[in-house]
Amino acid sequence: MSRGLSKLQHSILAILDAKHGMASTTTLKTAMDRPISDQSFYRSIHSLEKRGEIRFYRGGHTGGLVCRTHGNVLLIDSDAPPEPTPAFPNLALMKLSAYHKACGDYVTLLRGLKIADGFEKKFDIAYISCVFTKNARAARRLAKRLSTSMEVHLGGSGVDLKTTLPAEIENTFPDYELYPECDYSIGMTMRGCTRSCPFCIIKDKEGTSRPTGDIYAFYNPNFKSKKIVLLDNNILGLPAHFAKIASQIKKEGLRVDWNQGLDLRLVTPENAKILAGLHFSPYMRFAWDDIKSEPQIRRGIQILKENGALKNPAVFYVLSGFNSTFEEDLYRVKTLRDLGQKAFLMLYDKKLLEEPRYRHLSNWTNARVHFFTRTFEEFVTNRENGVEKQKAAERKQRLEAKKNPPPILHGCEISLI
Repeated sequence: MSRGLSKLQHSILAILDAKHGMASTTTLKTAMDRPISDQSFYRSIHSLEKRGEIRFYRGGHTGGLVCRTHGNVLLIDSDAPPEPTPAFPNLALMKLSAYHKACGDYVTLLRGLKIADGFEKKFDIAYISCVFTKNARAARRLAKRLSTSMEVHLGGSGVDLKTTLPAEIENTFPDYELYPECDYSIGMTMRGCTRSCPFCIIKDKEGTSRPTGDIYAFYNPNFKSKKIVLLDNNILGLPAHFAKIASQIKKEGLRVDWNQGLDLRLVTPENAKILAGLHFSPYMRFAWDDIKSEPQIRRGIQILKENGALKNPAVFYVLSGFNSTFEEDLYRVKTLRDLGQKAFLMLYDKKLLEEPRYRHLSNWTNARVHFFTRTFEEFVTNRENGVEKQKAAERKQRLEAKKNPPPILHGCEISLI
């Protein structure tokens, strides 16, 4: 029996032993031989946790899970493709992994939402992250299924805009070992946005723009790639913070990717000069969401060029099918092409791909091999005549030939025909 414990703490440990080392806080309070106030109960729980006697997983529909021994934690990335296909790392799960490993727990990552029968019996608690709404229904079904045998937490912008990580987890250095294919640092230095775009969830989810830290909260100097991916939503809206982060990136000699895009409407000669001193990988990213922004887009590109910041073509996310016509979408894409910039069509409603014209526009815009080599009209004509399919088949054949060259014996090629 552990010494120095109160009668209540001994009772908690005894109940846990009777429950095979694990019980919800609701179960523990119900099993007490006398009524206990919440204040006394949780004070005892926190004290036991500090002593290392238990692990306390806060939250959930049962109030929290208490384990007598180290827990087995299941992290589920709803949006990740199954292995061995590389996945874009889920930052929240990486922080959860680091937190639980520091507590001595065992952590397992599941990619996707397919789980074998009986697999869940190995775990005490599960966290399901769902970023995209297309996976929300399946994620909720899985959460309901798992909740019969363990404590389950479901979160992510695909299912909930308000749930956030507790501060002690949010401020944890991410566990890069969770995604072995990730060879770059990734994180956020700010939250929120200065804009209130009707198609975007950021303002509702995170509020107004504010700094939350710097790159050293997640920068891993051990990566040979010397690359950092920043998920900041609109860092140019915070001029002083942007200058600070840019100076850190430059100091560490990093290649940077502001993956969510920069706001070209906020580009000035001052911040353009700062951008000119950075190395981007793979390229600078912007967005052109509304055709009414054309004057600002042209002005921003000109400022970047004048200050030496646009050494290579930037990529522009082009929102399509939200509050625009097909003709306006095509005009924006063609204008960017004429300005020497790349475009990436972002369809607000994927059902638009059922229309041949949107399908053609998406294929022409997002396939870089076509975008600068032929006009949209030429691409559509070739597509409808079957020319593009024939060329694609020829390219595939050439690639296969490179992967599987004919065998060579003593310097002489052996014909397989």
